[in-house]
Order: sequence, then C-alpha cells, then structure tokens
Amino acid sequence: MSNGANSWEGDEYSQNFVDQIAVMVAKENTFYSCVDYLGKLSESRRASDAIDVDWRQNTAEWMFKVIDFYDLDRDIVNVGLAYLDQMLTLSSLHLRWGKQQCSLVAIASLKLAIKLLETRTMNMDDMLKLGLKMGSSFAPIAVVEMENEMLYKLSWNMFPPTAFCIAHHMICMFPKEVTKSPRYIVQELAKYMTELAVCVYDFIKFKASSKSFACCLVAMDSLDDDCLISPEARAIFLERIIRAFGLRQDDSEIRILKKELKDLLCHNTNLKEFVSLIRASNESDNESGSPKSADIETYTTNY
Repeated sequence: MSNGANSWEGDEYSQNFVDQIAVMVAKENTFYSCVDYLGKLSESRRASDAIDVDWRQNTAEWMFKVIDFYDLDRDIVNVGLAYLDQMLTLSSLHLRWGKQQCSLVAIASLKLAIKLLETRTMNMDDMLKLGLKMGSSFAPIAVVEMENEMLYKLSWNMFPPTAFCIAHHMICMFPKEVTKSPRYIVQELAKYMTELAVCVYDFIKFKASSKSFACCLVAMDSLDDDCLISPEARAIFLERIIRAFGLRQDDSEIRILKKELKDLLCHNTNLKEFVSLIRASNESDNESGSPKSADIETYTTNY
C-alpha cells in the first residue's frame, strides 16, 4: 500500500497492523472468493443424494461440534469451510459425487485446518470416528489422498482471511476513546454472528470484509444505552473503514448483510440476554468464559 493509501492509520497503528489489513484485502480480492457452486446443480439433473444447502449447514454444525469437543479455536471452522467452499468452487466434484463422497472433502477440510492452525494433532482414528457422525465411513488413506488433492487444487493457498479475523482488526480501529467494555461486547457479538453466518450457504457469495463490517455495525447497534459508542467515535471508525477497506455503511451489499444478520440473531438467540452474558463474562475478567462456548445447538437450529 502506498503512503497515501495508509493515511487512515494515524498515530495509533503500527506498520505491521496496516500491512496485515492490506494482505487480507488483497487475498479476498484474488484467490479467496467463491461462487454459487450449488446453483450449478440443475434441478432437472439433481440426484437424490446430491449435496444442498441443508447438507452444507449440517456439515458446518458437525465441524463446530468436533471443535467444541476438543476445545479448539472456533475460527478453525471458518477456515475449514473456506477450504470446502473453495474446493467445490474450483472443482466439479459435487456435480459427480453424492453427499457421502462429498463428506470426504469436508473431513479433509477440517483436518487440514486443524493441522495448520492448531499445535495439537488430531488422531486419524478419532477423525474417522467423528466422520461416522456424518453418516460416512472412509479409510485413512482416502482422507490423506483427499488432503493432497485439496492442497494441489487450492495451490497451497491455505490461510484465508476469515470474517472474524477481519472483524477483530476492524474493532482495533475504534478510536482510543472507545472503552474496553463496548469493544469487548462488539467483538463477542461480531464473533458470534460470523459463526452463525458461516453455517448459512447464502453468505458465501459475500466477501469476508463485507460480512465483518456488517457484523460490527449490527453489534454496535445492539449496545445498551449505558455502553454506546459516541457519534463522534463512530464517525471516526466509519471513516477509517472507508479508507482501509473501501466499505461504507450505506452500501447496498452492507444493508443486505445487516438485515440478514439481524434475522439470524432474532431466530437464534435472545439478544438482550446474550449481551448481558457477554458483559458478565467481561466483568469477571474470565477470558475463557466467552459466550462462544455455549452449546452450538442452542444457537444454530433455526436458520
């Protein structure tokens, strides 16, 4: 990025932070983009066992259950699903394979994400046993071969900018006057919304930064009266987002995403109670007590 393009940073941000954002923007504008790959399945040619939006949602929920069982970082699911969506975008496997065979891609996607992002290793036997929960049974060699095929097909582009990672960077761009409490609440609400959104197939066509920005806006609008971000601070934040990401809150895409995210929140949780839970975890200063650890089934059953 040129010095002019970096003018949003002011004195608050390191060059490393600015460069990280530049890399994420470049990534999502090049390789890490998806198309409506399920739309390629013509209704007249759709097999009875062809994958569909329900299959993908079930796959996402399965990934969350695996991650929660092993107490791993939930953003791994965003990465695993990015591999899955990218693989099916770039290949025609889903046009030839049914749900059971496509489950092999899902298992390999999650296993690769865990390998690359976690210090702990996932035992192959455990992974295959967990795969049975998807109604699939594969030999270890089949998973390894699929991992190799995915690495080749994805050209080793294995570090997608996830919506939550970008949202975290956006929240770091709040002016200094925004205190810890609203920052924490916006971060946890944004993270929760990215976890909801990643399960919904219709969101794959949007860039991660657009989803991140919409999540931040909805989270900011959800703050209690005693924890609001001032209009002045909000204006500074919005101006920095424009300069860093080229996104505006009145963009038609952002308005669509905000509406969809609000609908997801409405259908999946009591927002007032959830915000209270976030505030309580912040006040107790228990970093491991984030509301993200709540049972995934509680929050992902009513899409």
